[in-house]
Amino acid sequence: NKLDMTKTFAWVCFFCNNQFLWLSGERQDGVETFGENVAKIGRVVCILDSFDAKTALYFSRLWTVYEVFIACTIGVEIDFKLMGGAEEDLEEVKVKELKAMIQVDIMKADASDPRDIENIHAVILASEGGAAGVNAKVAELFVKMIGQF
Repeated sequence: NKLDMTKTFAWVCFFCNNQFLWLSGERQDGVETFGENVAKIGRVVCILDSFDAKTALYFSRLWTVYEVFIACTIGVEIDFKLMGGAEEDLEEVKVKELKAMIQVDIMKADASDPRDIENIHAVILASEGGAAGVNAKVAELFVKMIGQF
């Protein structure tokens, strides 16, 4: 995306958001402060192992889908990159097929800790449009981004 690589840094939420400290009570609840962290980085890059939501690990993990929802909600720029042979596979797929492949269900997405599931589900259900709205927003974003790839 023509970024100046001398001024571009990676912030990997897995390393920067210590969920174990959040859950232990030693720090603020991560679900509440997560949006602040996403806003601070200003751009999210999603690295997908597959664009097919039925097989993509990305769409089965609660935190990754939640991160995209938060980024959409607060207006943070979102990019994505396909790993491995997924780029070549994408060339063979038509947009209509792509829409059918990208089905998001945040209420079925998983997290390591049940408290994360409970907290994120509470935020999602309280958001405008609830889970269906989140699913539609995230799926629409990925169809658009992948369709332009």
